[in-house]
Amino acid sequence: MNLDYFKTFITIVNRGSFSETAKLMDVSQPAISFQIQTMEKEYGQKLLDRSGTKVKATEAGKIFYRFAKNMIRNDELLRESLDKLENVVRGRLLLGASTTPGEYVIPKMLGQFKKKFPDVEPQLIIADTDIILEKLENHDIDIAFVGRKISNDKLESNKFASDELVVIVHPNNQLTKRKTVSLKEIVSSPLILREKGSATRKTFEDMIKNEGFSEKDLNVVMELGSIQAILAAVEADLGISIVSKWSAERDLSLGVIKTILVANTKLARDIHLIYDKNRIITKTQKEFIEFAIKRYSIN
Repeated sequence: MNLDYFKTFITIVNRGSFSETAKLMDVSQPAISFQIQTMEKEYGQKLLDRSGTKVKATEAGKIFYRFAKNMIRNDELLRESLDKLENVVRGRLLLGASTTPGEYVIPKMLGQFKKKFPDVEPQLIIADTDIILEKLENHDIDIAFVGRKISNDKLESNKFASDELVVIVHPNNQLTKRKTVSLKEIVSSPLILREKGSATRKTFEDMIKNEGFSEKDLNVVMELGSIQAILAAVEADLGISIVSKWSAERDLSLGVIKTILVANTKLARDIHLIYDKNRIITKTQKEFIEFAIKRYSIN
């Protein structure tokens, strides 16, 4: 069986769509259907359920999915072992990142890495921290970048970069007239925050707990699922927020938002590079980890 067929099946299950898979893999939808029919005929089982709005794996398909992923992984390890004979760095590099590093740090770093190793094919998934960690545990990605420390004996975690958090407000907000404001004033102000599961929100909630406040003290007026939405809401004077300085730099330079200083409070967190230390690390992954830590690590 052609390994590309297994890759097709895995992508369909992940995407839940034949059409999206066809676009992603740059083949026609009839070709995708033919591959699935061939596999179902070969193994004598219906592998996909197309009755709903999204394509899902049947019970047989779930088993097939696990074995297909292992086959792809074994193929990569075989190629990696052979490449070591020539000391070649190439092939897929599956990364996952929470929103801030995924949108503002990792893409630039990938560009630099690919200049050094042009035969590497990086793929980056961006989602909130909980989803990224789940994908790492399920071996959907090889390396994760998230904004909070993880306590898990199976995972190797390195401090990768320091991320300064800032309180952002509309330029006309009364708090901008002060040199500093208290954390109590921030907590009681109308807050626009990321959804629960976001590392930025978790960092802020942990910080206020250390200062004697609780989540119940927060005056949350809006929860938004993206940094860009939060920036737009603050620009519209709908509330204040706490975001990574990386994400706010453009809007700050344009003057559409401002930052305020919080007295006696350190607003920062570490970005962590994480991988499963019980899995075999390929040469490509090893080179990327060393590349990332050498250029960005705060250790």
